[in-house]
Amino acid sequence: MRNTCFFLFLFIYLSSCQPDPVNPPNTGPLRDTTLFNVPYGSDPAQKLDLGLPANRTNNSALVLVIHGGGWATGDKAELNWLLNGLKARGFAVANINYRLTLNTPDNYKMQLDDVDSALNYTLRQSSIQTFNGQKLYLVGHSAGGHLSLSYAYTRNSSGRIKAVGSLAGPTDLHNMAYYNFNIYNPILEPYLGLPLFPASATATDRYKNCSPFYQAASTVPASIFFHGALDVVVAPDQSSSLNNKLGTLGVDHKLVSYPLTFHDWWGDGPKVTNTLDELKSWFNTHP
Repeated sequence: MRNTCFFLFLFIYLSSCQPDPVNPPNTGPLRDTTLFNVPYGSDPAQKLDLGLPANRTNNSALVLVIHGGGWATGDKAELNWLLNGLKARGFAVANINYRLTLNTPDNYKMQLDDVDSALNYTLRQSSIQTFNGQKLYLVGHSAGGHLSLSYAYTRNSSGRIKAVGSLAGPTDLHNMAYYNFNIYNPILEPYLGLPLFPASATATDRYKNCSPFYQAASTVPASIFFHGALDVVVAPDQSSSLNNKLGTLGVDHKLVSYPLTFHDWWGDGPKVTNTLDELKSWFNTHP
């Protein structure tokens, strides 16, 4: 009897000395959130907003968004509708700022380098923030469309970029400068570092080498274009001509043209919804 009481006492004592059980990790659904002005480099311009959708998984794809502004102005806030709209459709979204024209002698390379840095930084967050670091898409408006296409066409040796979108983006800088020099040369000359006029082989090569139309090859990612039919800032044939060329190269391509529409259509709810839905469908069709 005494032994029984002793062991009962010992059991109660030892049980009372056990530490509290460790709370299990949170395995509930992830919440919708956006991280603002995350630095991806040391320059003040090198910041991005990272949108993370609710209930995302390790298979959720990433879309990188690039604003326009003639390569010399603009801000990521202009494309918050893309960030929020694509996030609501299940994508992780990095909406980036980048260094603008006149920061270096080669602004074109500088801006592609910024896209590269922003992408690499964001992809390193995939395991921390829960999204797929191997499923990547790009889209931009105007100058940002040009940068999206140029980056996807010239810096995708890894094959991570599955598809790209351009909203009223320039695709042939030589054509723009040659036929509209009174409008575009004050923008393109400082951006590319030399005037197209007087004509020279060096200038012609420079303007063409920085143009998605001349960078396009059979190996470039599937490309979707959006353009307003009345765009007087970037002519609609900047999209249609590259769209047609991709057809001859065997690259999957699509052109969405909006009648009676100018350079942007952010104030038109049905067109915004259409753009977002078309992007979702295009990206999901090219996993």
